[in-house]
Amino acid sequence: MRIGARIIKTGIAVTITMFVCKLLNLEPAFFGAVSAVINMQPSIFLSVKTAKDQILVHILGVTAGLAFGYLIGGNPIVMGFVTILLISLHIKFNFQSSITMGIIAALFVLSSSADQFIPHALARSSVIFVGLSVAMLTNIILWPPRYQQQFKEKLEESNKQAVLYFCQAIQDYVELDNSKPTLHLDQKEIVHKTNKESRKLLEFLSREGDLLNPDKSEQLNWFATAEKFIDYNQSLIGKADRIYELLPARFDRRLQSGLQPISPEFQKILEILASGCITITRVNSKLRSVIIGGLAAEPEVISEDYWEKLTQAIEQWQSTLTGSYLHPLLDVAVTANEIKWASRQAKKLLYDSTVRNA
Repeated sequence: MRIGARIIKTGIAVTITMFVCKLLNLEPAFFGAVSAVINMQPSIFLSVKTAKDQILVHILGVTAGLAFGYLIGGNPIVMGFVTILLISLHIKFNFQSSITMGIIAALFVLSSSADQFIPHALARSSVIFVGLSVAMLTNIILWPPRYQQQFKEKLEESNKQAVLYFCQAIQDYVELDNSKPTLHLDQKEIVHKTNKESRKLLEFLSREGDLLNPDKSEQLNWFATAEKFIDYNQSLIGKADRIYELLPARFDRRLQSGLQPISPEFQKILEILASGCITITRVNSKLRSVIIGGLAAEPEVISEDYWEKLTQAIEQWQSTLTGSYLHPLLDVAVTANEIKWASRQAKKLLYDSTVRNA
């Protein structure tokens, strides 16, 4: 099992909280330790946000406990009613932090005698605030989360995987012959997961940026470009998925036709489709160097040469046909359209990125 920095920091925060509570004679220190665990979030932003929510939830719980305790008393029926009330308020105001700690605070107050309501509320609040403070300081001082490098590495990995997966789909379509197609489901799962991870890291990174540099417009522009890159990767993966959806039906049609040899004219079309990935791979390499590496790169012109060449090959193939060719033509059109989008969108994103860096 891998023990990361967050796990170690959580243990340190619990230890410090228990020592501080013991030093200041604050009880029950256990609640402070629980508060420290809850507030040890994967980012500084989330630690601050969780702390705010915990404070609100705690104040709500203590207030409810004191109010009902002094008005009615601390009997089991009141405790049950206060629990229902707090859960309802939690849902109504959509607190992100768990209401559990607020309920425990209210019950802790109500379980004491009437003359101890306020002392217990103050003691409970003190240990909670100690836990919150220790967790935040530990998260900031000891190995603070640094998501920028992690995000760049994950974004680069995601794009490489997406391009490889897309080009693999094109290659599998082109090379489909007399064998049942392999759909690479494991690879599909990996590329989707990696892209989701890159989006999550960008969310953490942008939140840290909002917290530490709220007015840094250049940083916000980079976040926007990075998000477009993630969206492009996701679309590229989705288009590869659609190409893979064509393969089983195409193989079945070939099987029904007796696995006839592919004509030289149609083979020419397939070769042109396969060559489209050369451009996609090259442009994406430039995108990574510009967006992730911050390097300069020449934008690429959107050209119609490739599509004119493909159109001519299709027309030449059609002139040799005597039977139905609707399904093969539709498959070629879908695949070609996906290649066209992948190439043009990458070039547009490259141009926008080079203009931003200029």
